[in-house]
Amino acid sequence: MDVAEVARIARLLERRPRFAEKLFSPEEVEYCAGRPERLAVRWAAKEAVRKVHGSLGLPLPLYPQISVRHRPGGAPEALVLGQPVPGLEISLTHDAGVAVAVAVMAAGILPLPLPDEVALPSRPPVGHKGTFGTVLVVAGSPQFPGAAELACRGALRGGAGKVRCIVAMGEPAPGFPPEVIRVPVPVDSGHYAASDLARQLTEAEGEVVVAGPGLGAAAGVEELVGAVFRSARAGLVVDADALNAMSRTPGLRSQLPPGAVLTPHPLEAARLLGTTAAAIQADREAAARKLAAELSAVVVLKGAGSLVAEPSGELWSDAHATSALAIGGAGDVLAGLIGALMAQGQGPAAAARAGVFLHAAAGAGLAEQRGRAGLLASEVADQLVETQEAARRWLEGRAHP
Repeated sequence: MDVAEVARIARLLERRPRFAEKLFSPEEVEYCAGRPERLAVRWAAKEAVRKVHGSLGLPLPLYPQISVRHRPGGAPEALVLGQPVPGLEISLTHDAGVAVAVAVMAAGILPLPLPDEVALPSRPPVGHKGTFGTVLVVAGSPQFPGAAELACRGALRGGAGKVRCIVAMGEPAPGFPPEVIRVPVPVDSGHYAASDLARQLTEAEGEVVVAGPGLGAAAGVEELVGAVFRSARAGLVVDADALNAMSRTPGLRSQLPPGAVLTPHPLEAARLLGTTAAAIQADREAAARKLAAELSAVVVLKGAGSLVAEPSGELWSDAHATSALAIGGAGDVLAGLIGALMAQGQGPAAAARAGVFLHAAAGAGLAEQRGRAGLLASEVADQLVETQEAARRWLEGRAHP
């Protein structure tokens, strides 16, 4: 909250007539028409907005970067750098020569400050769906279609221009968002036919592939995963059953393309390293580095404080820890999200760091708003819209100190 004396603003206008033009937007200057009470309440609003940013650890916008406009119906709205701030609401009033402004922001939208190591792909206003890339999801199976749906939702909410998904030919695929482009492939022994999948992958040049969630462990899945590894050249995210296929068939390791991102949880990492989940948890950093070095891939070791390890040995740790993400399907959403960030032009390590942070921030934000138990993975995916926008506002504030 902030309070401004109307008479003080009036005296300032007398001494410095161009005061309003320097600190208020042209629209504000026009609306206020030199009336001190209107300028005073907007000055208080600028102060209140800065205070709420500071209380949440967000970059402090400069006074000229903050403005007030009125929504249809008259309710005021604060803008920073000309745009609304997700979760920010203001209330303005003036009486008896005093102007008062109150600013409130939902802290759960971005629970932790954005680390310096996390960047986001650009979203130019003139961009189109081709600008933001395509993700091809090779996930699910006739028995486990939900995993594919969640990976697709993660890719869509992650900002990919288009999302295509392999589906079983002749089988209904309920639950997919209508925006997903379905690619029918014949089913062989309970999973997608590897030869037909390889043909689709060959035609999908330039698309980032997300592979693994819900593929199952039927005989022949290893051949299918091998077809994915040999064909994915624009980018690859490997999760869940594709990781398990690698642990069962060591020959798949040599087929892993350069620049792949692997997203194991501790048990999957243990299978790949021939050890136990307890051993992985005892020294998570060493395990993540070892796996990244052995496979020449970026490794996301999931869990509280997820780690992103690069083959060079470089390691980044996320600061989030929330039981809200201890739900089936959360990892599928993360895999789709990382694929979307890669499709928008981020490198494997950058996409992994950004994906881990945004995914965890979305879960932590929902936990603050609604509770730590009972959230759905699909809700985490949907929360990525607001979480990404809050992160972009943070970056814009950092870029305009």
